Amino acid sequence: MRDKNGLTEEEFLASYRADRYERPSVTVDIVLFAGNRVLLIRRGGHPFLGKLAFPGGFVEPNETVQQAAFRELREETQAQGVILKQLQVFSEPDRDPRTRIITIPFLAFPSGSPEELIASVSAGDDAADASFWDFSVQDEGEKLAVTLQKGKERERFIVRRLPAENILPDVQYHAEVPSPLAGDHAAIFAAAWDELQRLQR
Repeated sequence: MRDKNGLTEEEFLASYRADRYERPSVTVDIVLFAGNRVLLIRRGGHPFLGKLAFPGGFVEPNETVQQAAFRELREETQAQGVILKQLQVFSEPDRDPRTRIITIPFLAFPSGSPEELIASVSAGDDAADASFWDFSVQDEGEKLAVTLQKGKERERFIVRRLPAENILPDVQYHAEVPSPLAGDHAAIFAAAWDELQRLQR
């Protein structure tokens, strides 16, 4: 078959110029809950050096986003034996200071014993630290207030749920600043929390 320009698919692909379009990078982030604990890394490099974040990283050309999520989780935290559920895409144009980066976050939870998974975690790759933090959530409908605690360290952040027109789920998440979490990870936490609540109903 030929298109409106008289080209076959083979001819079209031979002349196609991918460099005519900006190509955003794609990353994955993994929000791993184990009871009332959540797995966090401390970023060991720029951007957001020293901030808490979820394990994650760039999707390689030869892998799916699901494969990237399992790989990044293992490389950064040694964690294995989890079940993944894809969340909504986060694609604000300025969400990362490096370049245009779209992230596909995943909700994760242990497929076996939570205690064994928690005990297996240690930092790897570009994470300065990887550990589970206790958390509590105060859900006030429009506002979600989250407290994180590990030993004497205590952090708090607030995320607002705002209505989203013509998009399902019909909510957008906006974290108040400053936040102890890197970039938009506070908003990603809220999306994962909401999905976990839906799954547990």
